[in-house]
Amino acid sequence: MYGIRLLSAAFLASVAFAMDLRSHKVANTWIALGWIWGMCLRYAAGGWSGVAVFLAGAAVPIFLLFPLFYFRMLGPGDIKLLSVLGGLLGSGEIIRLILLSFFLGGALSLGILIVTGTLLFRLQYFVNYFRVCIKNRERRPYYKTGQQAENIHFTLPVLLSLFLYVGGIC
Repeated sequence: MYGIRLLSAAFLASVAFAMDLRSHKVANTWIALGWIWGMCLRYAAGGWSGVAVFLAGAAVPIFLLFPLFYFRMLGPGDIKLLSVLGGLLGSGEIIRLILLSFFLGGALSLGILIVTGTLLFRLQYFVNYFRVCIKNRERRPYYKTGQQAENIHFTLPVLLSLFLYVGGIC
């Protein structure tokens, strides 16, 4: 059953990445199908306690990443995808996957910023963002929408991290 969960996670994340590339979002219907499929797999393996394990793993990314969503630094589709993966992999494993995803995402972003020559600008933007939020005591979106060089599809580092995990490398 573990192998089916890993293959399911890889398939769900691959399709989510393709959706994100195409439309800049992961469809809620795809996420809902992932949650339903994951709960069914967990139920088949452990009954209602398996469903509880799924829900516990699915809740971890939501609680951990909510601050990044609140400040619009991470999209809701990314968090929902990680929630599905957390349900499939378990609460301990999803934390490892999230950390690896952020590491790979940071490395990818750093490379893009260096190649495009916008590293200093983005560091200034980051500092200024928090300065303005604190000064004005208001939340404003951090993420700039549209096709900009510094915007990466976070589903890519998630997918790469999952492939490393499934492959036994991390």
